Order: sequence, then structure tokens, then C-alpha cells
Amino acid sequence: MSIRPFRRLRTALAVSGLGLWLAVPALTAMAAALTSDDGAATRARAVGAVLALMLLPAVLLAPIAGVLAARVDRRLMLIITDVLRLVILVTVPLVNTLPWTMAAAFLVACLGLLWAPAARASLPALVRDDEHRAAARRSAARVLSGPAPVAALLFAILALIADGTLGRDTRHDLPIYVTAAVLLMSAAVVAAIRDIPATEPINVPSPLKVIFQGPGTASARGLGLAVTAVSLTVAAIVAVARVHTGELGGGDAGYGSVLTGLALGLGFGVFLGPRVLVPFSRRRLLGLAVLAAAVTLGVAALVQNLVVVVFATGLLGVFAGVAWTNGTATLADPDAPDDTRPAAYLRSVAAVTATVVFAVVPLIAGAVGSHRIDLGGGVYDFDGTGAALLIAVIVGLLCGVFAYRRLDDRRDIPLVPDLRAALRGEIYTPPEQIAAAVARQPVQRGQRGVFIAFEGGEGAGKTTQARLAAIWLRDHGYDVVTTHEPGATKIGMRLRAMLLDRDTTGLSDRAESLLYAADRADHVANVIKPAMERGAIVVSDRYVDSSLAYQGFGRQQRVEDIARVNAWATGGLVPDLTVLMEIPPSSGRDRLSAPADRIESLPDEFHERVRAGFHALAEADPDRYLIVDATRPQSELSREIQYRIREILPDPVPAGTEDATSTFPVITDF
Repeated sequence: MSIRPFRRLRTALAVSGLGLWLAVPALTAMAAALTSDDGAATRARAVGAVLALMLLPAVLLAPIAGVLAARVDRRLMLIITDVLRLVILVTVPLVNTLPWTMAAAFLVACLGLLWAPAARASLPALVRDDEHRAAARRSAARVLSGPAPVAALLFAILALIADGTLGRDTRHDLPIYVTAAVLLMSAAVVAAIRDIPATEPINVPSPLKVIFQGPGTASARGLGLAVTAVSLTVAAIVAVARVHTGELGGGDAGYGSVLTGLALGLGFGVFLGPRVLVPFSRRRLLGLAVLAAAVTLGVAALVQNLVVVVFATGLLGVFAGVAWTNGTATLADPDAPDDTRPAAYLRSVAAVTATVVFAVVPLIAGAVGSHRIDLGGGVYDFDGTGAALLIAVIVGLLCGVFAYRRLDDRRDIPLVPDLRAALRGEIYTPPEQIAAAVARQPVQRGQRGVFIAFEGGEGAGKTTQARLAAIWLRDHGYDVVTTHEPGATKIGMRLRAMLLDRDTTGLSDRAESLLYAADRADHVANVIKPAMERGAIVVSDRYVDSSLAYQGFGRQQRVEDIARVNAWATGGLVPDLTVLMEIPPSSGRDRLSAPADRIESLPDEFHERVRAGFHALAEADPDRYLIVDATRPQSELSREIQYRIREILPDPVPAGTEDATSTFPVITDF
């Protein structure tokens, strides 16, 4: 933005883009006005024809326009297309006939097809270094699409002004003249720029060719079906919006309000798409957004209230924007040229679908006509536009269901718990899946010793109860080894410093999981296994389940992956008993006396996910777990833990003693 020609050109393109989008409602409103005396069916067909003609060049003539735009001076191309468009638009109210309005719509769209690639290539050409050129490309894309909500709102305001100041025969001319004035301003600003380099290449693929060649992958075909469904719903409401709002008493102002709601919703949905329900599967979200868009279109079709229609259309735009941004983000390859990127397939599908819908839906609306339905206690006026929208809803739902089933990458996960967990910021993993993942790992238990692990959240009292259990076991004559994780070995102490020091920054979640697994591998090899091989009882403060709960559920990584890594690190060694000290995270952290370490200082949401993870693990393997309420008095906890430990204790007299003395120990007199 520090480059003055860049700022000027960006402003000019934004103004020209405003004119490009403003021409759509202006010309469709003119078509509706010219057929106002011919009935709703004729108006619907006229508006649909104008919309289809404005999109048809992008489907049929895109490569030709791209070649012409690449061969003509960029600055000259921008000026010429703006001037010719304003001339054509000015003639529309002067001629004042439907055939010329339709022809003007087609010509304006053809000129816009020349303007768009030149505009997209002009801004990056004014930037020299590659880093800023990429930002300039993004800026150009925003300039082309960003003025759409402003254009829709401006049209609604102009319609209100025209209704209050102009006569019935001239009120539809004002938006067209304002569009022409906007294009004149853009041409004047571009003319003030001396030169626009032709360094940025122009490559415009043919939508029909891209669709004929196919997406290249089965995944892209599923996404193409989803984009077809969402394009159908959006195009259907646009195709009948002018006639539908007219039947609801909204006129051009209501038409502009519906388009404003749709454009704002689309923009918000595109922004919201990558940011909403982050733990949730993007493919699942795409399928659900498509279905939600179709359902919302049904609301707009059935509820005969203009305010409800406007809000429903805005919500439809949000769902469509979420679906579009997730679909394109799934396939986009930023390093591939536009004609080979799978995202080009989705754009082509959207363009062709919208063109067909613009042509067909108004015909359906005209064929159905208006009907009055007797509901017993009242009547319901069922018009053709509502019927056409309901047909679009049915087709959209069918396409959406097929697309969802094809795209669903978590078919073994129930949808409702998965969605509920995502709303809480968590990744849902069913307890039975955790049990199956752990069961698939090799399990090795001590041949002679016993292994007891104490688990739980921060401040639950694991260390205290592990120490008391070890003292009780020693008092009963057992060889006991107490240990902890992380940091039970020399290597582990170094890893502990890295993992828990609050000064450790930039450590990725995967690296953290692997460091804990490395500490555990050294811990098992040098402490736990040697002790168990000599018949000792090992009492450990934390073990594998802590990684599954903290790095799996807390960090929202795949629990199965962490279980697999730790099974390899430990040789499949699993505790004979795991004591889970259960306490609310807020209460547990209030007990901490020392300053919080790197893990303890994480937010409450993280520790709530950890607590839920421990519960899921316990539900998946209830025979190995003892869950105790850590908020109870310490003495009660110790008695409950000791009672459970007794069930797995070996005989304290060393094995083989009775065999060596013929059933009784040797007694020697002194």
C-alpha cells in the first residue's frame, strides 16, 4: 500500500467492481419493470433470462476473453471495458425494451469477462518482490468480490430513493445511471495511472473443459457434488428473489435487501469457514453446511414474511460460504496453475450450476403459478416462486446427503457426540475405539512383580497417595520401588526440564508427545522392568495414560497414534492397576503450592479435556482402573486404595521357600 500507483489502481478496481456487481440487480430490476404488466410468470422468466445471460459468457467464452485480455495493454483494457459498459448501460433506459435489456446484460457480462482477468493481473504487476506480489494477488481477489455486499446495499438504498422521488415509469432507471457513473469514475482513476506492466500472466481456464476433464480424484468428485448442491440453493434464491419479494410487497428495495443479506452472509461464511468448529472434521462440516443451506432455503420458500426471508437468505449465505471455503481449502494447491488445480473444477461446477438454475428455476416458477390452499382455519397463498424454491430444496438435500456420505471421513464416529465435543473445543473419540486401539497394542505384564500407576489431573494428590501406598506395602514386607514421570532417570531429568519449564516455547504438540514417550522408554528400560524382574512392586506417579489424556485429549491429537507410539516405547508394558485420582481441575489447581509449570499453567479448557480423557480411558478398561474421588479425606482414600491393591498382591514369602524345606521353613536352635 506504500506504492502510490498500487493504491490508485486498487481504488479504481474497487469502484469498477462495485459497478460490476451493481449492474446485476439494476438490469434484473429493469427486466422485471418492463414485464410488470404481464404477470408473475413472465417477470420470472425475464429476470431469469437476464441472470443467465450475465453468467453465460463466463461458461462459454472464458478462454477467449483470457487470450484477448493477455494481448491487450492492461491499462487500456481496464479503461475500454469500463467506458463501453457505461455506454451500454446508459442506452438501456433510453431504449426501454426487454430484448435490448437482455442483450445489454450479455454484452456487459462479456466486457466484464475481459475486465476481470486484466484487473486480477494488474495489481500484482505493480509489486516487484515475490512476497508482496502474493499479497497483491490476494488483494486483487478481495477487490473483485468484496464490493458485492456494498453493491446490494447501495441498490436497496437507490430503490428506496427512487420510490420516494421518481415516477413509476422512471424509478428503475436510477440504479442503472448510478452504475454508469461508478464505471466512469473508475475509468478516470485508471486513466491517471501512467503504466501497468504486463509481467503477471493471464490464464483463464474453460469451465466446460475443466468439468469434462474431471476433478482427477474421487474426493474432488464428492466435493463437486457438494458444491453443486450449495450453488443450486444460492442461485435458486437469486433467480426468483425479485419476483418473490415483489409478491411479498417488497419491490426493488426488498430485492436489494435479500441480495444484501445473501452477500453479507456469504462473506461472513467464507471468513467463518476455517475458524468455526476447529476440532470438527472439515469434510463433515462441508456436508452439514450444504444440508443446512438447503433447509434454510426451505424456510425462505415457505414463510411469507419479507423480514424472515431476508434473515433466512443471510443465514443461507453463511452456510454456503462455510461450505465453499471448506471445499476449496480441502483441494487447493497454491503451487499449481489455475487450470490444473482441483479448485478450478469446483469454480467451474459452481458457474455451470448457477447458469442452469438461472434458466430453469424461473421456468418452473412460471409453470406452477400461484395457488390458494385452504387450511381449514385459514388460507395459504402458494406462489410459483415458492414452489420452485421447494423443488430446489429437495434436489439440494438429495445432493447434500449423497455428498455428506461420500465425504464423511469419520464414519465410525457418531455425528451428534462428535459435534457436541467440537462445540466444546474437543475431538471426540468413543471409549470403545480407545479400548480397541489399546487392545491392538502388545500387552506385557510382569512375570514376578506388580506394577501400580497413579493417574489424575493437577493437584489431585497422586504423589501423596503413591507415597502412602508404598509405605503401606513396605510395612507388609514387600520390596517396593517408587518412581514417577517424567524425570525418573538422568535422561528423563533433562527431558522433564524441557517439557515442564515455562520458558520452553515453540514446542509442537507432536514433539511434546514424542519427548514424553522417549522419557517413558528410558524409564521402563532402566527402572520399571529391572525392578519387576526381581519380583518388586513398582508404584509410579503417572504412566502412559497421562500421555493419552494430556497429549491426546488435552492437545486434541489422535489418541490411537499416541497409544501406538507409547506401546512401542514401553514394549507393551501395562500396569496391573491404575488408580485414577478424580478431582475438578479448578479445585486441583487451587491445591498447588509451587508456581505452575508449563502444563499446569494451561487454561481450564485444556484441563477439562484432560479430565474427560481420563474418564474415557477408565470406561474403556474398567477392570484395570480404580476411580477415587480425590476431594474426600486422605485417610478414606488410602483405605479404598489399599483394599483394591490387596486383590493383586502376591504372597510376601518368596516363591520356592516351602519347596526347599518340605512344606515348613527351617527352624534352627542356637
